[in-house]
Amino acid sequence: MSQPRIVPLSKTSHASLTFSPLEDYSFTSAMSSIPLLAFEVPEAAQCFAVVFPAAGSAIPHALLGLGGKNIFVDAQGRWTASYLPLYAANRPFSLIAARSPERPDTPEVVLAVEEDAPHFHQENGLPLYGEDGAPTPLLQRIAGTLGNQHQRHTEREQALAELNLSGVLREQSVTIRSDGRARTVGGLRVADREKVMALSADTLAAWARNGLLEMLFAHWRSMRHLRTLLDDPSCPEPTPAAVGKKKD
Repeated sequence: MSQPRIVPLSKTSHASLTFSPLEDYSFTSAMSSIPLLAFEVPEAAQCFAVVFPAAGSAIPHALLGLGGKNIFVDAQGRWTASYLPLYAANRPFSLIAARSPERPDTPEVVLAVEEDAPHFHQENGLPLYGEDGAPTPLLQRIAGTLGNQHQRHTEREQALAELNLSGVLREQSVTIRSDGRARTVGGLRVADREKVMALSADTLAAWARNGLLEMLFAHWRSMRHLRTLLDDPSCPEPTPAAVGKKKD
């Protein structure tokens, strides 16, 4: 699958662009996980197992499947879970860092669009710009919503950086036992509860204030949703070596 073409929205090159809201999430059908903004973890954790990338940043991800597909989108592209992650809800709009001709040395966060998204190629779409080139109320609402999300996420970026450097995240295999069978899921990075609770009182107090502890408790509770993924027919059968494997 080719990468979507995401470009900064411009009143010059996108003056005639129209938008139609579509509830088609088939573009996520091959995604096994989806990134989450830090502040949406508590709500997302009510539906999905929330884990962290095996390496790099501590951006949380919701697991959507273990068999190479998203089990929460049906054949018609409809989202079937009770929570829709903002990454999917916002499409075809996003915020990206870009350099303007006026300030080429200073990247700015700007509204961007996925130009090839079907939302922009429907009849009777709603305009994003008026005849005078000014953003329509629709575009103003979209920009305001994404800007608010960005602000809320930015407030927790430092907390995520601290989490990543704290040493409490580690790769772990999780074993689920059901109907007399053991299924092991590996390659996940989770927060080690004992290591978190061994942190200093000052650190834990700071994490309570910045929302990190709330996110971690939601992450731990969310692991119960692994059973849903394991029970899906697309989940690979366990290998003999994995059966009965103890939790790390």
